[in-house]
Amino acid sequence: MSAYVDMKAYLEPLILIVAVTIGALSGFVYSIQAGVVDYSIIAMLCCLFFNVSADHLLQGIKNKKYLFTACFVNFVLLPIIAFVVSSICIDNSSMVFVGLIIYLVAPCTDWFLGFTKLAHGDVAVNLALLPINLLLQILLLPLYLFLFTNSNLHVEINAFFDMFFHWILYPFLFAQCIRFFCRKIGKVFLEKSNVFAEQGMFIALIILVFAIFNNNIQSLLSNLSILPMTLIVVVCFFLIVYFLGVCISKKLGFTHAEKASLIITASARNTPLMLAISVGLFPSETVIQLILILGMLIEFPHLILLSFLLRRKT
Repeated sequence: MSAYVDMKAYLEPLILIVAVTIGALSGFVYSIQAGVVDYSIIAMLCCLFFNVSADHLLQGIKNKKYLFTACFVNFVLLPIIAFVVSSICIDNSSMVFVGLIIYLVAPCTDWFLGFTKLAHGDVAVNLALLPINLLLQILLLPLYLFLFTNSNLHVEINAFFDMFFHWILYPFLFAQCIRFFCRKIGKVFLEKSNVFAEQGMFIALIILVFAIFNNNIQSLLSNLSILPMTLIVVVCFFLIVYFLGVCISKKLGFTHAEKASLIITASARNTPLMLAISVGLFPSETVIQLILILGMLIEFPHLILLSFLLRRKT
């Protein structure tokens, strides 16, 4: 069993890297429908939520120290770090700078749960953090844009409700209904269903990674001029985030699961929502959308590597 666990720790990141490679190469020949990304995210979340019981969620909500720390990191420390790193490398008046700020200040509200699971983090506590992340980034994005880019813009609160219902509440309720019926059938059936859901989560994550690279590789290659500085800023940001997460977790005496959860939520960014918002705020500035896509393509290999490193330290 130990040998199987060790092999699995290497195999899962390797499979995801293969998905990145095949997705990118196939993108030169044929682009699959963009809806595959949305469907794979929903499928992944349903599988994850199936394995999170109401008791686990309540335990996550009770972890006030972690939730406060994660919010402070996500919405105070990381925006400051994003501004400083971006300012060092990019002209503050450029749209590239605006795109980097929009990308870096918004924590993820969907696929980071899958990587939390892979990293042996606490899915329940990050699930409790999820709606907080979503609401605060919607409310604070105009403030970040005003302070860092001098752009006085308004973000519709409707974006919060759309994301909350379609990406959190509906998948959670659906998964919990299925879990309820499985538990009624019997404990053994529920345990087998848990295993099936865990496997389904990983398969959905593979499809998600494949689809994202398949759909966006040509945009990446068509805009190589902005890639070097974007790469430098995003990589520096992620490196700082990792060491910051390690230091804070050690200082606060977090468990490995809490440390992994904190590092993953601080590293994963909310590209889908920011893409939608940026199109509404800056409809003629396609460079901002390109920055978001480039950041996402850098982020996924980074999350794969993080998941591998964190689970090896369990």
